[in-house]
Amino acid sequence: MANEAGNRPAKHTRRRFLQGTGATASALALAGCLGGGGGGGDGESTTVRYLSDRGDSKEVMDSIIAEFEDQSDYTVEVTYTSKGTSTDQEMQKMVAAGNPPDILFDTSTDAYRLQRDGVLAPLTDAVSNNDLPDPVNVDGESYFAAAMVEPLMGWYRSDIYDGNPETWENWQAEAQRVSEEEDMQGYIVQSGQTNNADTQMTQYLWQNDVQIYSGPSDNIEVTVDKGDNRAAAIETFEWVQQMAEYSPNGSGWEWGDAIGALQQENAAAGVSVGGLPILIMSSNRPDLVKKFSPMPFPVPQGKAQDKWWAYMEGHLVRNDGQATEGAQEFVKFFNQSEKFFDFVLSAPLFQFPPSREQLDSDAVKNNETLNEYPEVLELVKDNWDVFTSVLATGDEGAPNLLAADGYGNQVFGQAADQLLVGGKSPEETVDWLAEKLRSLKR
Repeated sequence: MANEAGNRPAKHTRRRFLQGTGATASALALAGCLGGGGGGGDGESTTVRYLSDRGDSKEVMDSIIAEFEDQSDYTVEVTYTSKGTSTDQEMQKMVAAGNPPDILFDTSTDAYRLQRDGVLAPLTDAVSNNDLPDPVNVDGESYFAAAMVEPLMGWYRSDIYDGNPETWENWQAEAQRVSEEEDMQGYIVQSGQTNNADTQMTQYLWQNDVQIYSGPSDNIEVTVDKGDNRAAAIETFEWVQQMAEYSPNGSGWEWGDAIGALQQENAAAGVSVGGLPILIMSSNRPDLVKKFSPMPFPVPQGKAQDKWWAYMEGHLVRNDGQATEGAQEFVKFFNQSEKFFDFVLSAPLFQFPPSREQLDSDAVKNNETLNEYPEVLELVKDNWDVFTSVLATGDEGAPNLLAADGYGNQVFGQAADQLLVGGKSPEETVDWLAEKLRSLKR
């Protein structure tokens, strides 16, 4: 199962009892034999098992948990996955041991997969009481409580570009100029079976108003190769092909590879997630970061920015754990915690609060890093209403499992490789993409 946020490194600890990944399954089995930490009424345990990949936020998570435990009858035990290990892999171990986690920190895309598998409990109160986005709403119940939003965002060298070129046409001309006049490429185009290539190609199609899918959640159809969508998709891949002439070879590049090209001054512009390039470069090239300005993705002449990919990460509650009600209680509490903003703003520019109202909070206004880059917060605020998840691509934003699977297999990044490495024409690339997506239909 692909990580929607792109293989974030994580640490492995256990807030109370567990210390090493290798001992997890056996320790959990033993905990099950001992009753899992005590029981509430009607078989409900008072110990909530929480599985997360956010080991880098352990200190603030401990504070939030302590705050919750002070006003609750529950205790919370956290397992942080080891570096490079997804929560899905660890979750499967826990399920196999007979002690599934009560709470997962995961993505909206993975939440919908698990909801379709019938193993999630609703979080409707947590979503409604905290005014959260609701990307996994099925039959009126919410199954995902967002803790943060991470929008895609581009960065360009403002000392090399005279402002953001904005349109596809201007970007092509300016990227050519930079590539010919400067000792670097003008723009980074990424391709291949990677999350960043997949997001980039999907967003380019969205920028040209390509409707990739249609239909309700239970009857999604692939429409990228139909009618006006086909013509717009071909036009999109033609532009990608042209821009690749002014790009390093980005086939197979992960997030860090593109950021490395910016940092090493091999390229003057590229797209990533939020301010991740700035956060990474600030520790290695503080002299360089002030030369970068944020931007939306390039858009065709006459088109508007009306659909903007934003990752959403947050909480899911399984319905087969031993403390489902306690888990629901904790998730509802989490976004109301006094330490919530400490959690979200542990990576400012990259992570943003999940509600528009929270963007105007004192915590956001007073954040030192955000104040250094006011254009970033302005972009996020101005485009808040068009942020969306790849999951919400059925009719009227209905959850789309085919889109989730397409992303999980990085089909759009693969399509770009077919175009830029495999030698397919834009027309052939659209046909290849449509056929590949249809092959994933369940």
